Amino acid sequence: MSSFSYSIEQLAKFCGAQFKGVNAKAHISQLIIDSRKAKDFSTHLFIAIKGSRHDGHNFIKDLYKRGCRNFLISQPNFNTSDYPEGNFLITSNSLYAFQDLARNHRLQFNIPIIGITGSNGKTIVKEWLNTCLKKAYNTCKSPKSYNSQVGVSLSVIGLKQDHEIGIFEAGISEKGEMMRLENIIKPGIGIFTNIGQAHSENFESLKEKTREKASLFTEVEKLVYCKDHKEIHEAAIGIHNAQLYAWSSKDNSAFVYVKNIRQKADKATLTLIHNNTEKVFYIPFNDKASTENCLHIICTLISLNIPSQKIQNGLDELQPIAMRMELKEAKGNSLLINDAYSSDLDSIKIALDFLQQQSGNAKKVVILSDLDQTGIKNSALFPKLISLLETHEVEHVIGIGEAFFDSKHLFSNCSCYKNTDQFIENISLFNLNNSAILLKGARRFKFEKIAKILEQKNHETLLEVNLNGISENFHYYKALLKKETKVMAMVKAFSYGNGSYEIAHHLEYHNADYLAVAYIDEGVALRKKGITTRIMVLNVKGSQFNELINNCLEPEIYSFKQLKTLQVELKKLNLKNYPIHLKIDTGMRRLGFESHEIKTLISLISKQQEIQIASVFSHLASSENSLDKSFTSRQIDQFTSICNDIEAKTNNPILKHILNSSGIINYPEAQFDMVRLGIGLYGIGDEKLQNCSSLKSTISQIKDIPAGESIGYNRSYFTDKATRIAIIAIGYADGLNRALSNKKGCVYIHGKKADIIGNICMDMCMVDISHIEAKEGDEVIIWNTQKHILNLAKKLNTIPYEILTNVSQRVKRVFVKE
Repeated sequence: MSSFSYSIEQLAKFCGAQFKGVNAKAHISQLIIDSRKAKDFSTHLFIAIKGSRHDGHNFIKDLYKRGCRNFLISQPNFNTSDYPEGNFLITSNSLYAFQDLARNHRLQFNIPIIGITGSNGKTIVKEWLNTCLKKAYNTCKSPKSYNSQVGVSLSVIGLKQDHEIGIFEAGISEKGEMMRLENIIKPGIGIFTNIGQAHSENFESLKEKTREKASLFTEVEKLVYCKDHKEIHEAAIGIHNAQLYAWSSKDNSAFVYVKNIRQKADKATLTLIHNNTEKVFYIPFNDKASTENCLHIICTLISLNIPSQKIQNGLDELQPIAMRMELKEAKGNSLLINDAYSSDLDSIKIALDFLQQQSGNAKKVVILSDLDQTGIKNSALFPKLISLLETHEVEHVIGIGEAFFDSKHLFSNCSCYKNTDQFIENISLFNLNNSAILLKGARRFKFEKIAKILEQKNHETLLEVNLNGISENFHYYKALLKKETKVMAMVKAFSYGNGSYEIAHHLEYHNADYLAVAYIDEGVALRKKGITTRIMVLNVKGSQFNELINNCLEPEIYSFKQLKTLQVELKKLNLKNYPIHLKIDTGMRRLGFESHEIKTLISLISKQQEIQIASVFSHLASSENSLDKSFTSRQIDQFTSICNDIEAKTNNPILKHILNSSGIINYPEAQFDMVRLGIGLYGIGDEKLQNCSSLKSTISQIKDIPAGESIGYNRSYFTDKATRIAIIAIGYADGLNRALSNKKGCVYIHGKKADIIGNICMDMCMVDISHIEAKEGDEVIIWNTQKHILNLAKKLNTIPYEILTNVSQRVKRVFVKE
C-alpha cells in the first residue's frame, strides 16, 4: 500500500497552509526536498525549504519545467502566477509545515513506535533492533542516520498501512529541537542510548543537554536506558507515567542486572538477572560500545515480552553496520560503489541515487543480493525493486541469491546466480568496462570477494576521501557569500591530490557554477566522464585550442599571443562568441595582462566577434596574510578599476572574481560576482572546516630488534634499547617525504604516536611501536585531521598544498559517503 496518499487539499489542512492553484484534489503520494533526485513528478509535492546554506525556492523554476506541479513554499512574495498549472501551499515556514505533514501522517497509525536518542549509537541500535524484530513484525525504520529536523520527517512519512512497528532515531544540536521531533514521532517506547560531549556547544551543561534529549520521551509508556549514566537516570525518573526498563552493571535492583560479561575472541557472553532469574545471552561482539548497544536491545525486547530464545536468535544475526558507501576506481575504466552488507529498500534507494549522481555517461550496472532486511514477501518486494531500478535507469542487473534466481523472469536485462561463487565463476562473461557499478548485498553473500576482483588498485596504502566533508565545506563557504555570488570549484592537480572526476561529479551535484583545471587533459578527462558543468582551463597552449573547443572547455587568456591564436582557430571553425576568461596580473607577477596592456586588449576584443569575455579575474598574492592587507587592498582596487574599464568599453556585463579560499574569509567585501574555492574545499584553511582526506596504510610485519642494532638504509638509526618495530607499507614513492626519516615524522596506530625510525624507503618505512599493542595487518594513520597535515607541512617547511598533492597516483583513492 502507498506510504503517503492524500489530496493537496488535505495536506493544506494538515499544515495550515493557504492553497493557491488549479487543482485542490491533486493526489500526492510522495514528498521531496531534493529536486535532483526525482524524475516522475506527477504525484510529488516539492517542499521548498529555506536553510542557512540553500533555498529550495531557487529550484522551483527548473522543477516546473521538468513537470513538477505541486509545491509547498514559504516565500511571501513568490510570484505563483508565473506557474499557471501549479498548485501551491503557502506557509510562513516550510520546514515547520513539512514537520506538520509528517506529524499528521504519523497520527494515522495506531502501532508501537520506538524512539531512540543519545549521543552515540542511535543508528546502530535502530538497525540491530530492526534485525531482531523484522522476522516477527513488518517494521518501518529511519533510513541510514536520518535523525535531524528534516530527516525525522522524511523517515516518518515512510509509514505504511501494513507496518506493525516503527523505529525512528532523533538527534539534536540545540535547545528546543527535540520537542518538535517528539511531536512528529510520538513514541510509546523510548531508548536513551548514552550521553556524552558530542554536539555540546549549544548547551550550558551536560545536564541541560540530557534533559533536552529526554524530552523525546515526554509521553512514552516504556523507557529503556542504562541506570549507570547518572544524568540519564535523573532525567528518566522525572518523566511521568513512564515505566523504567533500566539495566545496570552496578545496581542489582535494576530491571536487568548485568551480573557478568565474559569476553572471548570477538564474542561476549552476557549473564543477566531479570525477575530474579538468570538469563545468558551470547553476542557476536566484545567491545564496550557494541555490548552497551546490545544491552539496550535486550532490555527493549524483554519489555516487549519476546521470549529469550527469540531474543538470542535475533542477536545471532547481528552484524557490524556499514555506515558509509565507498567509491573506488574499477578495472576497465569503470568505477565501483561498494555499499555491501545492507540490503533494505531504503538503503537501496539511497545507493541508487548516489550511483546516478556519479555515473555520468557510464553504463549503470547493479550487482544485488537477495534482500534480507525488508520483512516483505518477494511477491510484493520485487515489483518495488524493479520500479526503483527502472526509475534510476539501471541498464543491467546482476541478481545473486535463491530468491533472485527463482524470480528472474520478472526482470528484463537481468542475469541471476544462486550464490556469489557461481557469479564469480562466470564474471568473465560480462563486459563491465566503462561502467558505473553498484555492489550492494547482505553480508552473508560476501560481496567483498566480488569487490576484490573488480577494484583497480590493490596497494595496501590508500587515501580515503570523505565526500560528505567536501560538501559540508562547499556549503560552509557558500553560507559566507551573498546569495547571488557564484562559486568556481578548483579541481586542478587531481583535486589537490584527492581525486579527479569523482570529486567533480560530487561538486556538480551540489551545483558548483564552474569547475577549474590546470591543463587541458584534465578538462578533457572530466568531459569524457560525463561532467557537463562549465570548465575553465588555466594553462592552454596554442596547439591545444582545437581540442579545447571540441570539448567545450573555456580558456584562461593571459597574453596577446594566446588571444590571437585562439581567434585564428575560431575563424577557421566559423565560431562566434566563444567564452574566454581574461587573467589580469595585479601583483602576483605570474600569468596575466599588465595594467598598461588593458587599453590595447580592449581595443582588440572590441574589433572581433569570435570571442566573448565570460569573466575577468586576478589572483591575490597574500590573501592568507592578515598583516599585509594594504597590498591586497591595492590589488583589489586595481582589479576593480580595470574591470570597470573593460565593462564600459565592451558594453557587456562580465563575471569578476579575485578571491580564493582564504580571500573569502579575510576579504568578504571583494566577492564581486564569483569566488574560486580551492584548498578550503578539502578542509584546509579554517578551523571550522571538515577534514576530507585520510592517508592510511597497514602493518606488513612486526619485529623485535635488540639494543645497538641499525635500522634501514645507510644505517642512519641505531636502537638504544630493545625495540619493537613495525614495517609499514608506505614509502617516498607513495608521497611520504623522505625528510621525515629518523623521528622527524610519525604515524598513528590505535590512536598512539609511533615515530618513524631509519630512512624512509621507496615503498615502506619502519616505526617504533614498543609502547603500542599492535599486530600485522593493523591500520596505520599517516594523517586524518587538518592538524596532522598542518604539522607535516611545518616539519617539512612547506605548505599543506604540497603535502596533499604529493600523494602518488599509485595510492588507491577511496571515496566514502556516509
